[in-house]
Amino acid sequence: MKVKIKRSGTIFIGVTVFLGVAAANTGNNLLYILVSSMLALMLVSGVSSMLNLKGIELRLIPPAEVYANRRTTFRVIAKKKRRLPSFLIKLSSEVDNTLFPVIDSREREEHLAFLFRNRGVVRKTRITLSSDFPLGMFVRYLEVEIDTNFVVFPAPLKAPLQFISSGSPDKGSSPYPTLVRGYEELRSIKGYSGEPMKLIHWKLSAKRGELLVREMLDEEKKPVVLSLDMVSGDLETKLSKLAYLTIELINMGYPVGLKVGDKEVPPQRGNLQKLRILRELALY
Repeated sequence: MKVKIKRSGTIFIGVTVFLGVAAANTGNNLLYILVSSMLALMLVSGVSSMLNLKGIELRLIPPAEVYANRRTTFRVIAKKKRRLPSFLIKLSSEVDNTLFPVIDSREREEHLAFLFRNRGVVRKTRITLSSDFPLGMFVRYLEVEIDTNFVVFPAPLKAPLQFISSGSPDKGSSPYPTLVRGYEELRSIKGYSGEPMKLIHWKLSAKRGELLVREMLDEEKKPVVLSLDMVSGDLETKLSKLAYLTIELINMGYPVGLKVGDKEVPPQRGNLQKLRILRELALY
């Protein structure tokens, strides 16, 4: 646990030292009492500030999509494991900070942004706790690592959609169709599984009490299976471009699949398919 002295704290210490020297030179009992009181106040402040930062339990709840090199806001749940509450607890990440006025036995929630440089699984996330309670003259810092388990997707890097047209069926990719929307025909009604919001059948969903979506049949939009040889660059650049293409094509309503190495994901539509492909790209 580290301590930072604020300007007011520096002045307080300076005054204490000055009065201490004056008391020693003059032998004035009143000055001795005053200096002793100021030293006792600093001692009480130090002990209480240490206790203020201890016993805090933190949980991080990530959003559904976390991308490398992009600020992402997490939910932070804080709870005090001890009886005495904590006050004015500031939580800081590399790019953001937030303040909990009070942390007690109840779960308190705030939001904090993070920035992750690399793709892949994140097992632990570091957060800095700090507080200038109770006097506001000294700030104590405490770095903690929170157990987490989420995947950081590759940072989307813009790639031309027309480039996919060079894919050939023998490589597991379908010829890329034109971007002209074709005639869409209602195929069936099914339960919601991550499809775009525009496909939700609101009236029928309200009647049945569950989210239902229209399953459309579009002859113009043929399945597209993405692979590393469809884009240029080094490995990280290719993965980032495939992440961009995945997001764009899924949003356009195309069935999208993936084939990288010995891993193959069959083409499907919907948000769940997008997350599945992005996860495979992150872990490749």
